[in-house]
Amino acid sequence: MTLTGREADPRLRSQSWPLTARREDLARFRRLASLAMREWGQPPRVAEVVLHGVTELLSNVARHVPDPRCTLELALTADAVEVTVHDRSPTLPRITLPDWTAEEGRGLWLLREMADGLGYAPTENGKRVWVRVSTDRAGW
Repeated sequence: MTLTGREADPRLRSQSWPLTARREDLARFRRLASLAMREWGQPPRVAEVVLHGVTELLSNVARHVPDPRCTLELALTADAVEVTVHDRSPTLPRITLPDWTAEEGRGLWLLREMADGLGYAPTENGKRVWVRVSTDRAGW
């Protein structure tokens, strides 16, 4: 599979997909992110965290946001891959030490521990949540 059109401009080194977050579509967006990581020459240790980020951020929209329309963005900067999801909810996530016996509540905490940065900010129409994965993960 090759990304074409607006979705794949090699000069920009970014991808963007407007979508409706549904659990049954997560595999499709993981495949698109995996393809981008290969096209951008990212090693498996970077791709692994990026794919986890795509899954976690989209799953949270599907599970917790009343209007699941959102935008998934991947961007390659000089030293990192950034995964960003823009959604329509003003409710910011809470990242706390999880209850390991609970059925949910661990995802963002684990992602924050795996990634080199995780953040969120309100926007005019909701919020954006992002994860940053350094392309220099030599310590792994």
